Amino acid sequence: MNSVTPTFAEDAVLGGLLLANDRLHDVAPLLAAEHFTSPKRARLFSIIRDRVLAGEPADAVTVGEIDPALFDEAMDLATNTPGATQVVAYAEIVRENWRRREAVQIGLELVQGAKSGESDAVDAAVSRLMALSATVTDCEFTGKQAMHQAWRVVEEAHASGGKLPGITTGLSALDEILGGFHDSDLTVVGARPAMGKTAFLGGLAEAAANAGKRPGVISAEQPAVQLALRRLSMVSSVAASRLRAGKVDDEDWAALQAGIAKAIQRDMWIYDRSAVTLDELVSIARKWKHTHDIGILFIDYAQRIRVPKADRITEVSEVARGMKNLARDLNIPVVSLAQVVKGVDQRVDKRPTAGDLANSDELTREADQILMLYRDEVYNHASPDKGIAEVLIEKNRHGPTGFKKLAFLGETMRFADLGRGSEF
Repeated sequence: MNSVTPTFAEDAVLGGLLLANDRLHDVAPLLAAEHFTSPKRARLFSIIRDRVLAGEPADAVTVGEIDPALFDEAMDLATNTPGATQVVAYAEIVRENWRRREAVQIGLELVQGAKSGESDAVDAAVSRLMALSATVTDCEFTGKQAMHQAWRVVEEAHASGGKLPGITTGLSALDEILGGFHDSDLTVVGARPAMGKTAFLGGLAEAAANAGKRPGVISAEQPAVQLALRRLSMVSSVAASRLRAGKVDDEDWAALQAGIAKAIQRDMWIYDRSAVTLDELVSIARKWKHTHDIGILFIDYAQRIRVPKADRITEVSEVARGMKNLARDLNIPVVSLAQVVKGVDQRVDKRPTAGDLANSDELTREADQILMLYRDEVYNHASPDKGIAEVLIEKNRHGPTGFKKLAFLGETMRFADLGRGSEF
């Protein structure tokens, strides 16, 4: 069937829809006007679609009333098309032919961009090329089908013996309430400066890597070498300050070598750029998913991601929606750090809430989980809770909210369950 001439398949789709308007609902998830080879066919498809969706008939006469130039075309198609039985199969051919044409065009743009040294053009072409590989999935289900899917989830969870359903955070106190990080979810982690946001994110990424989940890290805040130094301190238990100062003794060298040996066996990808754009972030994440099959994406941090020509609030709103869409499109968890407004510092109780996320209510709406970090010793040097961090679960679509206390090990920049060290 793939040998059918492109225009024949397009004519068969259009003629079939003119004969049987109700088949549009089968074809609509597969096709858009842009998938047709000529403006005339694209225009005809748009008119048929718009009329059917409006509950009105679409035939040669009604099409001709809207665009007289299409009357003869529509009449010929309706007369010469044998029927609408195979319209979905023809629609699949039309879409596949469009994908091939697009791939050729994108390839030409990719070559041209590479020759001219335009890195943004190359990134955009790569992103578009990978997007073409996405398959059309059924998004419509009966209640019965959805319940069958839910039942399979329950059966699989039972068969796993109560195994954590999501990707571990590396912190049993947090896994207990979150169930780990879940595919297609957006988790936002907010805090004021000096609370340990980046250290927290690093620990989450290391736990995912240790579990074989292949994390990707987009860092708009710190360069890769600084993240690697933090990671080295974390996996070796050698104080980060001593690493930077070069105050390393013989015992430390042994611990560092053992730590590096563990770390280099764990897959992780890092992209560091201070002015990363949303399009760039999406392109990199899609590339990592396609080439490395990453299992989770970490972003440091949401308000540092740029959307050119957008005002600040619109920018963060678009970033929030973009991160959530990315989680759904790639079917992986996306975990992003976020700034918290300065006004928190003026309150008696300085624990941040979801409403304190800077610049955008959209982060609150789009996030599936919102976590806030708080360490009392940052504000109160005589605090009885030195070395203790609170994780405030402000939003959790999969379970309860509340808070958990963790140990904060400042020397090695890691968080751990209270009462026991966290092994990486």
